[in-house]
Amino acid sequence: MPNASLPKVAIVGRPNVGKSSLFNRIAGSRKAIVESTRGTTRDRLYADITWKQKAFTLIDTGGFEASGDNEITKLVLRQLDTAIKEADIIFFVTDGAAGILPQDIELASRLRKTSKRIYLAVNKIDDESQAGRALEFFELGLGDPYAVSAVNFTGIESLLDDVAEYIEKPSLSVGIRAIGVAIVGRPNVGKSSYLNSILNEERVIVHPVAGTTRDAVDIDFNYKGRDYLLIDTAGIRHKAKINEAADFFGTVRSKEAIRRSDVAMVIIDGYDGLREDDARIIDYVIKEGKALIVAVNKCDLINAGAMGVYNDFLIKKLNVIRNFPVLLTSCKTKKNVIASLDLIWSVYDKSRTTIPHEELAAILESLKNDGEIRNKRIAVLYLKQQGTMPPQFILGLKSAGPLTDSIKNHIENFLRKIRDFKGVPIRISIENLSKAGRKRLRRPDTK
Repeated sequence: MPNASLPKVAIVGRPNVGKSSLFNRIAGSRKAIVESTRGTTRDRLYADITWKQKAFTLIDTGGFEASGDNEITKLVLRQLDTAIKEADIIFFVTDGAAGILPQDIELASRLRKTSKRIYLAVNKIDDESQAGRALEFFELGLGDPYAVSAVNFTGIESLLDDVAEYIEKPSLSVGIRAIGVAIVGRPNVGKSSYLNSILNEERVIVHPVAGTTRDAVDIDFNYKGRDYLLIDTAGIRHKAKINEAADFFGTVRSKEAIRRSDVAMVIIDGYDGLREDDARIIDYVIKEGKALIVAVNKCDLINAGAMGVYNDFLIKKLNVIRNFPVLLTSCKTKKNVIASLDLIWSVYDKSRTTIPHEELAAILESLKNDGEIRNKRIAVLYLKQQGTMPPQFILGLKSAGPLTDSIKNHIENFLRKIRDFKGVPIRISIENLSKAGRKRLRRPDTK
């Protein structure tokens, strides 16, 4: 989790010089998408690093383009400027194989005008015989260049040693674990707009072109004394609709974000309604056992008279939604955007529910006397909780063969009526015990 109190180190440079590879090498994971296509990284990525007992936050940025009328290029440049402003230290990454290009000269000129500490890293010096290439970069006027290789880590230790020496602040503990919130959905439904509405700043690039966000972007946020780790993700595409490698990796990163989250906020387009891809994403979140909220964005475009029946419409399209809250939001008007943080906390809290033994015993007796259970002659022996996040239960039955899906759903609904699990998937494992197995469960005689 990025720690707001740590010094910040921004990695900057023109496209395709190896910034994300360097970021991943230092962070120790494939956190940023690395691909040979120019401009793969567009948003700012963050990772907390500790080196020689000194801690800092590393920031990966999009590639610097000197000019261009492309709207996304302008947005990336704005992101880059923001990263430079918030950073205490700059890693200016260049390409030793390509030499100095005009974009390098222009970016160096910009950096010299700042008061930031700048370290010039000449990447792609993959063996000692190429070290002389780094000398050319003295011309940029940013001091001694560091000959590094993100591929084999050479030269990076020396760079980090000098940064650690420069940083005076010792490592700070991260503290209490934040609630991980994955913001997911199809491309262009308003995921980044939702995040920016919470943050009140353009932290991630928002643009009407589908697929603007490529990486999963982690952002630390505190609200009402609670720490949230908000994870903006690329749009999840169905396999048949993936045309580019970055789309594939973006989908993979989004699913990874869901797996490492506590709560998934699935954004759907209120004007488009629930589509098959939305249903697939919701099913994936439930299968991963994550607390879930369905946020209907762009509700300002929905006729006011239709708002009341919208929830029923969604349930009719996908029945499982009845077990999860549906929040009508508008990133444009900020309707229910901040309120969603309280709802996130609520479903997260429910996912950690532990039912006391006495209450489980009372639920068991109620289940034994349930009309549907009695009519089906199902002998219920015991009920115990196995875990949380999501809540998991084991139901022991007298051996009677497998239960139908209808009965399994009835048992789940029975638990949901007794306990408020709205927003949380629950797992119920069935144990069918033979007569011999039941004997083993009995308390031994004490004579």
